[in-house]
Amino acid sequence: MTENDQSFHLSVLESKILVTIDNLGWYAYLWFPIVYREVLNFGSDAPNEEVHAAFASLIRKGALVIAQSDGFNPPEWSPAPGALEVARESQFGSPTE
Repeated sequence: MTENDQSFHLSVLESKILVTIDNLGWYAYLWFPIVYREVLNFGSDAPNEEVHAAFASLIRKGALVIAQSDGFNPPEWSPAPGALEVARESQFGSPTE
């Protein structure tokens, strides 16, 4: 873990969200208002409300950042530098293990 990564303290649910976004890209209609778990291959049984709350938490933590915005359309989101590594380590363990 690098110095930048130490600032990200992610829950299991937050980690799963970041890894899923990295794997598939950002498609808001797959997350809101219903989480389309099968399409996303999203392995969490958390209620939709908890998933949506986790998005807000990721944004507050700076772990999910705007990747692209033209000012007219909803923004596209992506994991912040360092956050994805923390998320993967949380889910899959350290690469040195």
